[in-house]
Amino acid sequence: MTRPIGERVAAGAHATAISILAIVLPLCAGASVALAIGATIHSKNFPWFSARALGIAAYVALAALVSLGLWMRHPWRFKMRFGHAESMLRAHAILAMSTVALVIAHLTFLATDHYAHVGWLGALIPGMSHYRTLGVGLGVAALYLMAAISVTARFAGRRGTGHWLTVHRLALVTFAATWFHGVLAGIDVAVLRPFYVTTGSLVALLCFTRLFARREEIVGTLDTDSDLVVPVGS
Repeated sequence: MTRPIGERVAAGAHATAISILAIVLPLCAGASVALAIGATIHSKNFPWFSARALGIAAYVALAALVSLGLWMRHPWRFKMRFGHAESMLRAHAILAMSTVALVIAHLTFLATDHYAHVGWLGALIPGMSHYRTLGVGLGVAALYLMAAISVTARFAGRRGTGHWLTVHRLALVTFAATWFHGVLAGIDVAVLRPFYVTTGSLVALLCFTRLFARREEIVGTLDTDSDLVVPVGS
C-alpha cells in the first residue's frame, strides 16, 4: 500500500537530516580538535596533526555507529519512539561508510608522519610500532575487526547467512579496542578525558540496558507461560 505524499515527504526530510548529521558531526569533531591543537604544532608535523584530527572524527563516527546499531536492536525502542526505522537504517549505513573512510585517511596520514615514526609497518601490523606500541597495536586490531564487519555486512538479511550477525557483534569489541587506542595513543588525552568518558559510558549504557531488557523479556515470557507447564510426575 502506497504511503500518502505528506508522509513520504516527511520521511524523506527526516532521512536527509539524519544523513547530513551522520556526516557533519564526525567532521566537525575532527575540525574542532584540529583548531584546538593546531597552534601548538609546527607545519612539519602536519601529517601527525591531520592524523590525530581524522582519528577523533573516526572515533566519533564509530561511537555514533555502534550506539545507533545498539538502539536499533534495543527492546526499549518500541516504548520510546525515536526516529523512523528506515531513516535509522540509512544513517547506520552512512555512518559505516564515513567511519571506514575516516579510518583509512587517519591510517594514511599516520603512516606517512615523521613525528611519531609509526610507519606503514606499524600502522598495519600490531606490535610493530615504536610509538606507544600497545595503543597503536589496539588501533590496528580494531582496523581488521572493522574490515571483517564491513565485508560480512553485505550478507545481512539474507537466508542461510545468519552467521554474519556473530561477526557483526564484534562491533562492541572494535569500539572497546578503539576507545583504548585513543586513550593510550593520543597526545591530548587529558583534554579529551570527559569526551572519552561520556562516549564510552553511552555505549556501555546502551549495551547493558539492552542485555538487561532482553533478560527481563525472557523472564516475563517464562512467567507468563509457567501455568502451561505440566510438572513431571503429575
